[in-house]
Formats: sequence, structure tokens, C-alpha cells
Amino acid sequence: MYYSEFSTPLGTMYAVADSQHILGLYYQGQKYCPDMSQYQYEPEQWLLEAATRQIQRYFSDPCFEFDLPLNPNVTSFQKSVLEVLRQIPAGETLSYQQVANRLGKPTATRAVASAIAKNPVIIVIPCHRIIGQDGSLRGFAAGLERKRQLLVREKGSSRAAA
Repeated sequence: MYYSEFSTPLGTMYAVADSQHILGLYYQGQKYCPDMSQYQYEPEQWLLEAATRQIQRYFSDPCFEFDLPLNPNVTSFQKSVLEVLRQIPAGETLSYQQVANRLGKPTATRAVASAIAKNPVIIVIPCHRIIGQDGSLRGFAAGLERKRQLLVREKGSSRAAA
């Protein structure tokens, strides 16, 4: 497995991939970020270059739609939660309860929150678009200030505001 490191307006990110899939995207210092020393540093690996380009494109156009082959190492429940997140358009948010409801598991809010917190593909799978039932910003493995800035960027985007 390989990793690269690149800069974004909100700090340094790491991309992790095997030969066919992106396995993770993390901010440096993010909760649940793996130790990069277990991977081979390979910034010119094609998938890592694609992830870097697409994340940078997102920061210039928050409505950009990612097209990366993903294969996060998660449980089947986490995979179902992450699939709901992938359906949330830029500039929109859902509550943890709404995600649980969409899964048909209205009593699973805590499990949903835990699955979202462990999202290994931050930004591409938009866990930052999940907020508290009361509209407040709640948990984000990369920090609430980054979450706020991502949401402000998306809401301010011309296509998201339309």
C-alpha cells in the first residue's frame, strides 16, 4: 500500500491507496488517522495523484463530484452509512437521526454517529455534511473548525446556493 501527502487550504492531507483503490483520505492529526509509516511513500502513484488533483479541484469548486475508485476497509454497516453520506449534495446537510432513518434503523443513531466518525475517506465521502438534530455542528474527526469551513465553502458555492 502507498501514501502521499499534499496541502489543502485547511491543512496537510494524506491519501492512502493500493494498486486499484483509494483506501483513505485523512487530515494530518485527524482522529483515526493511521500511522503513515506502515505504507510506502509514493507520491507519483497514479491513484494518489488522482486523489490529490480531485481534492484540490474540490477546494476550487465545492460542488465538484469525485470520481475515485474507493475501497475503504469498513464493516457492512459502516459501508451502508457511508453510502447514505455519498448521496448528500454539496451545500446540504442531514442530521445523524436522518441518516439512521434513511437506513431504516431509526434507533441506531449512536451506531450511525460512530460509523460516521470513523469514515476513512474524509471529504470524498462527505461526513462533514452531518450535523446535530438541532442544526449544531457535532463531532468531526478532523476538527469542528474544518467542518465549519467545509460547510461554509459549500453553502457559498454558486451551484450549491442555486
